[in-house]
Amino acid sequence: MLKKINIKYLLLFSLFLMLIQIFIGTGVREFIDEQIKFYGRENKDLWLSSPKLNFYIHRTFSILVFSVNAVLFFITKNLKIDMKYINMTMGLIFIEILVGASMFYFSFPIMTQPLHLIIAIFIFSIQLYWYLKLVSP
Repeated sequence: MLKKINIKYLLLFSLFLMLIQIFIGTGVREFIDEQIKFYGRENKDLWLSSPKLNFYIHRTFSILVFSVNAVLFFITKNLKIDMKYINMTMGLIFIEILVGASMFYFSFPIMTQPLHLIIAIFIFSIQLYWYLKLVSP
């Protein structure tokens, strides 16, 4: 019972961090939309030529999101609890970071922006489902 409670609170914290990350990412997306209007769609390499602070916060905050979920992964593994939700979450976080990095380093390859958002929604959904399973009687 105590094990379930500890994971529940850490998972709730992780959900909160994910919401913050999505919120900050929305601000980055708004900045990119402004850059598209200014530079045009054909100049993708200029969209992040002078990013605002929220871009750096979003990029760095991903380390915190990953770290908290890594702790959840190791706790779940050590307690021998069903690993499917944390495995899916960690796999998607890894892909999410790769997609985000590819947008920055490879000038927004086609479909990376919507994929980045969809993966974030999947991560949040899996975490929320797992949390609801933990708190339900």
